[in-house]
Amino acid sequence: MPKRQRQRGEYVFQTKVNNLFHWLKEKWSFLLFRFRIRGVIHYINGPETLPPPLTAEQEATVMENIMEGKQNAREPLITHNLRLVVYIAKKFESSTANVEDLISIGTIGLIKAVNTFCPERKIKLATYASRCIENEILMYLRKSSQQKNEISIDDPLNVDWDGNELLLSDILGSEQDTVNHGLEQEVERDLLLNAVEHLAPREKKIM
Repeated sequence: MPKRQRQRGEYVFQTKVNNLFHWLKEKWSFLLFRFRIRGVIHYINGPETLPPPLTAEQEATVMENIMEGKQNAREPLITHNLRLVVYIAKKFESSTANVEDLISIGTIGLIKAVNTFCPERKIKLATYASRCIENEILMYLRKSSQQKNEISIDDPLNVDWDGNELLLSDILGSEQDTVNHGLEQEVERDLLLNAVEHLAPREKKIM
Protein backbone atom coordinates (compact mmCIF):
# COMPACT_ATOMS: atom_id res chain seq x y z
CA MET A 1 0.00 0.00 0.00
CA PRO A 2 1.41 3.45 -0.95
CA LYS A 3 2.56 5.59 1.99
CA ARG A 4 0.14 8.43 1.18
CA GLN A 5 -2.81 6.01 1.01
CA ARG A 6 -1.77 4.37 4.28
CA GLN A 7 -1.47 7.75 6.00
CA ARG A 8 -4.89 8.73 4.66
CA GLY A 9 -6.36 5.49 6.02
CA GLU A 10 -4.78 6.08 9.43
CA TYR A 11 -6.12 9.66 9.48
CA VAL A 12 -9.67 8.52 8.64
CA PHE A 13 -9.51 5.79 11.30
CA GLN A 14 -8.22 8.21 13.95
CA THR A 15 -10.95 10.71 13.03
CA LYS A 16 -13.61 8.04 13.50
CA VAL A 17 -12.14 7.05 16.87
CA ASN A 18 -12.07 10.70 18.02
CA ASN A 19 -15.66 11.23 16.90
CA LEU A 20 -16.76 8.10 18.77
CA PHE A 21 -14.84 9.23 21.84
CA HIS A 22 -16.58 12.64 21.90
CA TRP A 23 -19.95 11.03 21.23
CA LEU A 24 -19.48 8.71 24.19
CA LYS A 25 -18.48 11.63 26.42
CA GLU A 26 -21.70 13.41 25.47
CA LYS A 27 -23.78 10.29 26.13
CA TRP A 28 -22.04 9.74 29.44
CA SER A 29 -22.69 13.33 30.52
CA PHE A 30 -26.35 12.84 29.60
CA LEU A 31 -26.54 9.71 31.74
CA LEU A 32 -24.92 11.47 34.67
CA PHE A 33 -27.39 14.32 34.32
CA ARG A 34 -30.30 11.93 33.98
CA PHE A 35 -29.44 10.09 37.14
CA ARG A 36 -28.49 13.32 38.94
CA ILE A 37 -24.87 12.43 39.55
CA ARG A 38 -23.45 14.82 36.98
CA GLY A 39 -20.83 16.40 39.20
CA VAL A 40 -18.89 13.38 40.25
CA ILE A 41 -18.87 9.65 40.43
CA HIS A 42 -18.61 9.61 44.24
CA TYR A 43 -22.39 9.28 44.40
CA ILE A 44 -22.28 5.91 42.73
CA ASN A 45 -23.49 4.26 45.94
CA GLY A 46 -25.92 7.02 46.82
CA PRO A 47 -29.71 6.86 46.77
CA GLU A 48 -29.89 8.09 43.18
CA THR A 49 -27.50 6.03 41.16
CA LEU A 50 -26.82 4.33 37.86
CA PRO A 51 -29.05 1.44 36.81
CA PRO A 52 -28.30 -1.62 38.95
CA PRO A 53 -26.87 -4.78 37.39
CA LEU A 54 -29.42 -7.15 35.91
CA THR A 55 -30.56 -10.04 38.03
CA ALA A 56 -29.77 -13.55 36.83
CA GLU A 57 -33.34 -13.91 35.59
CA GLN A 58 -33.28 -10.56 33.76
CA GLU A 59 -29.94 -11.33 32.15
CA ALA A 60 -31.21 -14.75 31.07
CA THR A 61 -34.19 -13.06 29.39
CA VAL A 62 -31.89 -10.64 27.58
CA MET A 63 -29.71 -13.52 26.42
CA GLU A 64 -32.78 -15.29 25.04
CA ASN A 65 -33.74 -12.14 23.14
CA ILE A 66 -30.21 -11.94 21.72
CA MET A 67 -30.32 -15.59 20.63
CA GLU A 68 -33.66 -14.91 18.92
CA GLY A 69 -32.11 -11.98 17.07
CA LYS A 70 -34.40 -9.32 18.49
CA GLN A 71 -33.48 -5.75 17.60
CA ASN A 72 -31.65 -3.74 20.29
CA ALA A 73 -31.66 -6.80 22.54
CA ARG A 74 -28.12 -6.04 23.73
CA GLU A 75 -28.81 -2.47 24.89
CA PRO A 76 -29.84 -3.43 28.47
CA LEU A 77 -26.48 -5.17 28.88
CA ILE A 78 -24.74 -1.86 28.19
CA THR A 79 -26.99 0.32 30.34
CA HIS A 80 -26.97 -2.01 33.33
CA ASN A 81 -23.20 -2.56 33.27
CA LEU A 82 -22.15 1.09 33.39
CA ARG A 83 -21.34 0.67 37.07
CA LEU A 84 -18.70 -1.84 36.07
CA VAL A 85 -17.15 0.73 33.73
CA VAL A 86 -17.03 3.33 36.51
CA TYR A 87 -15.53 0.86 38.98
CA ILE A 88 -12.73 -0.16 36.61
CA ALA A 89 -12.08 3.39 35.36
CA LYS A 90 -11.58 4.68 38.90
CA LYS A 91 -8.82 2.10 39.42
CA PHE A 92 -6.82 3.71 36.61
CA GLU A 93 -7.48 7.33 37.61
CA SER A 94 -4.34 9.43 38.05
CA SER A 95 -3.06 12.96 37.67
CA THR A 96 -2.57 12.34 33.96
CA ALA A 97 -5.74 10.33 33.35
CA ASN A 98 -9.08 12.06 33.86
CA VAL A 99 -11.73 9.70 35.21
CA GLU A 100 -14.40 10.98 32.81
CA ASP A 101 -12.12 10.26 29.84
CA LEU A 102 -11.38 6.81 31.24
CA ILE A 103 -15.10 6.14 31.65
CA SER A 104 -15.73 7.15 28.04
CA ILE A 105 -12.95 4.85 26.85
CA GLY A 106 -14.13 2.09 29.16
CA THR A 107 -17.63 2.41 27.71
CA ILE A 108 -16.16 1.68 24.27
CA GLY A 109 -14.73 -1.52 25.75
CA LEU A 110 -18.11 -2.38 27.27
CA ILE A 111 -19.88 -1.86 23.94
CA LYS A 112 -17.31 -4.07 22.21
CA ALA A 113 -17.78 -6.71 24.90
CA VAL A 114 -21.57 -6.70 24.59
CA ASN A 115 -21.46 -6.77 20.79
CA THR A 116 -19.01 -9.69 20.67
CA PHE A 117 -20.30 -11.66 23.66
CA CYS A 118 -21.66 -15.08 22.82
CA PRO A 119 -24.29 -16.35 25.29
CA GLU A 120 -23.31 -19.93 24.42
CA ARG A 121 -19.85 -19.47 25.92
CA LYS A 122 -19.38 -20.75 29.43
CA ILE A 123 -18.20 -17.42 30.78
CA LYS A 124 -20.03 -14.68 32.66
CA LEU A 125 -20.67 -11.45 30.82
CA ALA A 126 -19.26 -9.41 33.72
CA THR A 127 -15.97 -11.33 33.54
CA TYR A 128 -15.70 -10.96 29.78
CA ALA A 129 -16.72 -7.29 29.86
CA SER A 130 -14.19 -6.50 32.61
CA ARG A 131 -11.36 -7.77 30.42
CA CYS A 132 -12.56 -5.78 27.41
CA ILE A 133 -12.98 -2.60 29.48
CA GLU A 134 -9.53 -2.93 31.04
CA ASN A 135 -7.90 -3.68 27.68
CA GLU A 136 -9.52 -0.62 26.10
CA ILE A 137 -8.36 1.65 28.94
CA LEU A 138 -4.84 0.19 28.90
CA MET A 139 -4.54 0.74 25.14
CA TYR A 140 -5.69 4.33 25.61
CA LEU A 141 -3.17 4.93 28.40
CA ARG A 142 -0.32 3.40 26.39
CA LYS A 143 -1.18 5.52 23.36
CA SER A 144 -1.42 8.66 25.50
CA SER A 145 1.97 7.88 27.04
CA GLN A 146 3.56 7.40 23.62
CA GLN A 147 2.16 10.70 22.38
CA LYS A 148 3.56 12.53 25.40
CA ASN A 149 6.97 10.97 24.80
CA GLU A 150 7.12 12.12 21.19
CA ILE A 151 9.85 14.70 20.57
CA SER A 152 8.79 18.05 19.18
CA ILE A 153 10.86 19.53 16.35
CA ASP A 154 11.00 22.72 18.44
CA ASP A 155 12.60 20.98 21.42
CA PRO A 156 16.11 22.34 22.16
CA LEU A 157 18.89 19.78 21.69
CA ASN A 158 21.85 21.84 22.82
CA VAL A 159 23.09 25.37 23.52
CA ASP A 160 26.21 26.89 21.96
CA TRP A 161 28.77 29.19 23.64
CA ASP A 162 26.70 32.23 22.72
CA GLY A 163 23.60 30.82 24.39
CA ASN A 164 21.85 30.03 21.10
CA GLU A 165 19.65 26.94 21.22
CA LEU A 166 20.08 24.21 18.62
CA LEU A 167 16.61 22.91 17.77
CA LEU A 168 15.74 19.57 16.26
CA SER A 169 14.20 21.45 13.33
CA ASP A 170 17.64 22.98 12.64
CA ILE A 171 19.19 19.63 11.80
CA LEU A 172 16.22 18.00 10.09
CA GLY A 173 15.95 18.43 6.35
CA SER A 174 13.00 20.48 5.19
CA GLU A 175 10.77 19.57 2.29
CA GLN A 176 12.72 22.04 0.15
CA ASP A 177 15.98 20.34 1.13
CA THR A 178 14.54 17.04 -0.01
CA VAL A 179 13.47 18.53 -3.35
CA ASN A 180 16.89 20.15 -3.89
CA HIS A 181 18.65 16.91 -3.04
CA GLY A 182 16.57 15.09 -5.63
CA LEU A 183 17.38 17.70 -8.29
CA GLU A 184 21.09 17.51 -7.48
CA GLN A 185 21.04 13.74 -7.88
CA GLU A 186 19.24 14.04 -11.21
CA VAL A 187 21.78 16.57 -12.54
CA GLU A 188 24.70 14.42 -11.39
CA ARG A 189 23.18 11.37 -13.08
CA ASP A 190 22.72 13.25 -16.37
CA LEU A 191 26.32 14.49 -16.27
CA LEU A 192 27.59 10.98 -15.60
CA LEU A 193 25.55 9.47 -18.44
CA ASN A 194 26.75 12.21 -20.80
CA ALA A 195 30.37 11.53 -19.85
CA VAL A 196 29.92 7.79 -20.43
CA GLU A 197 28.48 8.43 -23.91
CA HIS A 198 31.75 10.11 -24.94
CA LEU A 199 33.91 7.15 -23.87
CA ALA A 200 35.45 4.70 -26.29
CA PRO A 201 33.57 1.38 -26.73
CA ARG A 202 36.20 -0.52 -24.72
CA GLU A 203 36.02 2.02 -21.86
CA LYS A 204 32.21 1.86 -21.88
CA LYS A 205 32.43 -1.92 -21.50
CA ILE A 206 34.77 -1.52 -18.54
CA MET A 207 32.39 0.99 -16.95
